[in-house]
Amino acid sequence: MNKENVLLILWIIFGFIFISGIDSILYFVVYLIYFAKSELGLSYGVMKLSMPIITLILYILTTFLILKKLKLDSNSSGIYLTKFPKRIFIVLAIIALTLNPITHKLSGLYAEHSTRMENIDTSDFLQVYGWMTSGIYLSRWLILIVLSILFIKKLNGIEK
Repeated sequence: MNKENVLLILWIIFGFIFISGIDSILYFVVYLIYFAKSELGLSYGVMKLSMPIITLILYILTTFLILKKLKLDSNSSGIYLTKFPKRIFIVLAIIALTLNPITHKLSGLYAEHSTRMENIDTSDFLQVYGWMTSGIYLSRWLILIVLSILFIKKLNGIEK
């Protein structure tokens, strides 16, 4: 295997780690917003509607900022970039591996805490949780589909 093929494989793995790391951060932030809203005493009806919207906005803003940063900083041409970002790769891999379990643990601890609180209907809690996780998965897929369509059109424009 030559150097270009190794670099191509490393960049593909980097892409997976990059997306997983950023997604883990966004997932954590969405849960923090949920915990904060819940502690502020917002009604579950409001949270059920607002959490998917907030999640989608966070994913869209993050995607826009990343694309803007990539557009400004990428002055290299060709697929085989010679300088591989090892530190960023390691940091994002650690984030991707550790932040989701931490988020799930915090969510479990919060659920234990909230079930002891009075005036909480379990079905309301589960509805908000369901809408929030649905919003996360919908946002992930929507961003992926939109980016795929956008870059396929860009590729077709470049080829013509």
